[in-house]
Amino acid sequence: MIIMNGESIFLIVIVLIIIFIIIITSRKGSEKYVKKAHELEQQGRHLDALDYFARDSLEQAANLVLRTPEASQILVLRRLEKKFSPQQIEKTFLRLARSNLKRNDPHAAASAFVLAKKPFAAAKVFIDIANPEYIPAAVQIIDKNISLIHNRDQAIRNLARHAYDNKKYMEAAELLRTVGADEEANTVLIAAATEMRKQGFAEEAERYMTTISKPFVAINHYLQEVHDNLQEGNIEKMRRALTITKDITEKLPPEEKKHLKEDLDPLIKKITEYDRLLKILDSARDILRKKNSNQAIALYDELLESLGEEAPTPILAEAALANEEKDPQYASKLFQKAAQQAKSPRAAESFKMRAKKLEVMAKGRFSKLETSTAEIFQAEVEEFCSVCRMKITDPSTLIRCPDCGSPAHYSHLAEWLKIRGVCPICKKKVKILRPKKVSF
Repeated sequence: MIIMNGESIFLIVIVLIIIFIIIITSRKGSEKYVKKAHELEQQGRHLDALDYFARDSLEQAANLVLRTPEASQILVLRRLEKKFSPQQIEKTFLRLARSNLKRNDPHAAASAFVLAKKPFAAAKVFIDIANPEYIPAAVQIIDKNISLIHNRDQAIRNLARHAYDNKKYMEAAELLRTVGADEEANTVLIAAATEMRKQGFAEEAERYMTTISKPFVAINHYLQEVHDNLQEGNIEKMRRALTITKDITEKLPPEEKKHLKEDLDPLIKKITEYDRLLKILDSARDILRKKNSNQAIALYDELLESLGEEAPTPILAEAALANEEKDPQYASKLFQKAAQQAKSPRAAESFKMRAKKLEVMAKGRFSKLETSTAEIFQAEVEEFCSVCRMKITDPSTLIRCPDCGSPAHYSHLAEWLKIRGVCPICKKKVKILRPKKVSF
């Protein structure tokens, strides 16, 4: 326990009084500097004002830089850089940027980010406002700070990704158009429209579709995707691309349809043909699962005739499966062709082995293959539920939309229709009449 005498207490009181006087004097001096700085700022003497603000605090001086007109700002900033370290300045401007964001002052926040040498963060400020009118301001920041950005187009694409991730689809599309990526911009708007429809916002979806630039170019682009996915055997991707193509075509304004009629008619014929092929394929698959080989053979023959040399590996393999019992020699040839086209070495080897066994069967050495048709079919044909997006592993649970043919688990589609009433892919009204049967 410390016992203090009167003299000790007196000394402590004197020290506290001195400290208090120093603080008061310092505050008065600081207030004097700030007052003088404001006077100089009002007179347009920003360099002199900065000297006085800097005596008070770095933050006061940094705020002056933000308020200085653009023509003089660089000179004031250079004066600030002579008084404080780069690290101190960067931290202060970042702090001011975040502070201005909280005060809903995007322009001041963006300027502070730029002065902190964070131009991409500054551009994001205008994207986050969620107003396409601010897109030019964001792009201007990128253009003015190209030495820090290095790759302008990539920076703008990154901004578009940021906008898309935050569900600012119009902003993302506008940014992509800035770098000439019209196809990607259309893709963003179509994805946005699809999402809006899923959530039941039909009017919002319509707004996105009507803002697509160069719809004729977009239709061509997605038709090419349909063609490429068909050739690669990505049937579900082909189906999605075709649905988008049909959607764009249907949403074209009447005057535009009339204007583009000569160019549009051949594309509509292609869309109709691809749609026909998908419906034949869906029917063939369903019948093959039910082991009705005669009907399945007829449908696969029609497909192969229509596709010619462009018949993809999965369809060749499925056609071979349909023909195994009736014509093993022809089935063997189809499997051989599938093996030549297969991208996967494992799949190619599987098709080759199947072809050899069928050749032996054709010569009458044995009458049954070791692996059943159903097992091979299930292994080679992959379909994914349009509701849960998971692979359909049990063919008995499969159900299709009668319009677009999109597959789904029966129970999942039944639950979906209770809530939505429309197909999750084509948005047409669908009603389940009895298990595993659907109709309009």
